[in-house]
Amino acid sequence: MKNNLKFYMVPASPWSFLSFDRIEEISSSYNLEVDLIPIDIFKLFEMQEIKMVSKRPKAIQKNRLRELQRWKDHLSIKFNIMPKFWPVNPLRACKLIIASSIFYSSEKHKSFLLAKKLSEAVWVNDSNTDDDNEIFEIAKEVVDIDSIKDIYFDNKVTSILENNTVDAFKNDIFGVPTFVYNNQVFWGQDRICFLEKEIKKSNE
Repeated sequence: MKNNLKFYMVPASPWSFLSFDRIEEISSSYNLEVDLIPIDIFKLFEMQEIKMVSKRPKAIQKNRLRELQRWKDHLSIKFNIMPKFWPVNPLRACKLIIASSIFYSSEKHKSFLLAKKLSEAVWVNDSNTDDDNEIFEIAKEVVDIDSIKDIYFDNKVTSILENNTVDAFKNDIFGVPTFVYNNQVFWGQDRICFLEKEIKKSNE
């Protein structure tokens, strides 16, 4: 039986974007299933009394861009650290991932790939993921969008997103990406190395 890794994320987050390839590799190497948990990050910030990026001190905003450039160089990946559509409302993309997770409940890799594509849309392709038609076109590459649309527009998807966000708050999660494995919480893509150590230890 596979162990599960919880991945609290938002595709519009650059730090989530930087996580997908490495989490995909880890899940394959250690035979893990990844449970994607999209959240309303702006609502979580409000609940945790954290300022949005645009409201933070200028020095912190400048350092954020320096760090993104460093990670781009370190990972040698395509990555536009100042994309055309940012900040972008993340809720449509999050809801589409949830709809996919419902439809492909036994094929979690499909929803993972969708989330990765939606993240790349923002951080590589300068696409607007706050547009239904745009995200549906992106989704066609990896999922049966016609089967998912009805779920996407159902109120239960909104309820799941709200519940995910409350669950994150209750578990002391304050940002994305956050990974939970064996009840251990790892915040930030730069803690993936510690996450992997925990996974490796549990497999020994």
